[in-house]
Amino acid sequence: MQAIEAMPGVIAPSAVIAEAPAAELPRDEIGDRLIAEGLAHNSFLLDLNHALTVPHDWTLPAPWNLPSRLFRFPIEVSEYQEGGRRLGLMHPALVDHPFVKHVSQVMGMAIPPGGAPNPYGYTKTGLGMWWHAVDLISAGRWQDALDTRQFTTDAHLLQAVTFSLSCGREEGDALTPAEARHIFDVLGVACPADPNTILCSFPRPGPVTADDKVERWPVNTGCDAPGDTAWAIVIGLETGWFAKDRSGHLQWTRLGRDRHQAGPSATFIEQSSGQGAFAF
Repeated sequence: MQAIEAMPGVIAPSAVIAEAPAAELPRDEIGDRLIAEGLAHNSFLLDLNHALTVPHDWTLPAPWNLPSRLFRFPIEVSEYQEGGRRLGLMHPALVDHPFVKHVSQVMGMAIPPGGAPNPYGYTKTGLGMWWHAVDLISAGRWQDALDTRQFTTDAHLLQAVTFSLSCGREEGDALTPAEARHIFDVLGVACPADPNTILCSFPRPGPVTADDKVERWPVNTGCDAPGDTAWAIVIGLETGWFAKDRSGHLQWTRLGRDRHQAGPSATFIEQSSGQGAFAF
C-alpha cells in the first residue's frame, strides 16, 4: 500500500514538534531575601502593597509610634517585573526609623532616599507626606503633626486642616476652628485680607438629596491656595455660614447660602428674616 505523503505546509500526525527551551527567568534576589528574612510574606503582597510594613508586635519609641502611615510603611518597594526589585525610603528623614535600621542591617545594604519609582518615574513619596499630615491631624494629634512637620510640607498640613474641618465629627478627635487658628499661627499663615472674596469663590451651593430623602448642601471648595481654603472654612464655621451634619460633613447653612448669593459685598440680606446682615 502506498504511503500518503503529507501535503506541503501540513504537519504529519506522527511528527514530533520540538519546543525551544524556555528562557530562564532572572531570580528576584531582593524579594526572595525579604521573604526569607521574614520582612515580607510573599512576592504577591510585595507587588500589591509596594511597601514594607512595620510588624504589629513592634514597640516603637516616639515619634515613630505616632499613627502615621508614613511611619507604618517607611520603605517603598518596586515591582519585580520592573527588571530588578528596588527599595527606597518614603522620606529621607526616615533613615533614623528603627524598622528602617533593622531592614538595612538584615539586608546588608543602605536604603536610599527617593523611594522606588516605577519605570515612568512615579513614587508614593509625595503621598507619604500627605499621609503623615492628614493621619495625625484627623486623629486629633495636630500638635504631634506640628512637632514632626519635617516629614511633611506646610501645604499638606493646611490641606489636612481643610479635610479635618470638612469631614471630622464634632465629638472625639475632630479639629476645632480654634485649633486650626493655632496651626495657622505656627505655620505663619495669616488670615487673607478679604476672606469674603475667597468664600464667594467657592462653587455655588446646590442641594443634594440622598437615599434618605434628606436635602443637604455640601460645601465644595474652589481655592487653589491651601491656606486660603483652610481660612475660608474656619471663618465659615465661626460665622455660621457652614455647619456639620450628623455624619460630620460640612454643609452650607441658610445664612451661608444667602451670603454666597450676595457676593463679596460687606452686607447682604438674610432671606429667612428679610433683614440686612454684615459679613462679620
